Amino acid sequence: MIHLEKVTKQYDNNSYTDEFGVKNITLEIDSGEFVFFVGKSGAGKSTLLKLITKDINPTSGDICVSNLLLSQLGQKQLPYYRRIFGIITKEIGLLENKTVYENLELVMRVTQQPTKTIKEKIPKALGLVGIKQKMYVYPSELSEGERFKVLMARAVVNNPLIVVADEPTANLDYETAWDIMNIFNDINKLGTTVLIATHATQLVTVMKKRVITIRDGRILSDVTKGKYGRVL
Repeated sequence: MIHLEKVTKQYDNNSYTDEFGVKNITLEIDSGEFVFFVGKSGAGKSTLLKLITKDINPTSGDICVSNLLLSQLGQKQLPYYRRIFGIITKEIGLLENKTVYENLELVMRVTQQPTKTIKEKIPKALGLVGIKQKMYVYPSELSEGERFKVLMARAVVNNPLIVVADEPTANLDYETAWDIMNIFNDINKLGTTVLIATHATQLVTVMKKRVITIRDGRILSDVTKGKYGRVL
């Protein structure tokens, strides 16, 4: 599903921290896996996710996702490649003047989904994250946790192969964060590959998923059913 071979991302200041890249990473992620990328701020977690989604390009090395060699993708192919992802980030927030339903509908219109499909899939996506009853309210009427659940629903409404989330539980209380992680688990059970960069130490330990620890742009450990910060 996802293969990185000796991938380096080097920025102009020649640093290899998370803000400035990764170095010589080789990594294999199978279809349907649930993977946490953990490490301190500046370790390389976000860079890895951006390389996989092709938000940035590597300085050297090869990345292959779903049998596509990313270095061979042209600009015209890039929007179609991105459709295999559901990307969850608070940087791309909700439109405040649109209802929850309308926010999800816009995403589906971009991919030219027929109206019948839109009407069927939006309630299912909102039901999956537990806020179907909020379909016709505006973002200003939602709690912080509910807003994030809408972002999750928006990410999965087009049935992506891979869901990517960078620090999804940041600024959420523990109970809400645990609820969010359980929803990610439900998404994964549907066969979707889930990739999460996080600092949520307790949640990672409890979830018992694959844990890849990044330090100074390199993979420090890769543990199945691992714990945050544990190197085996």
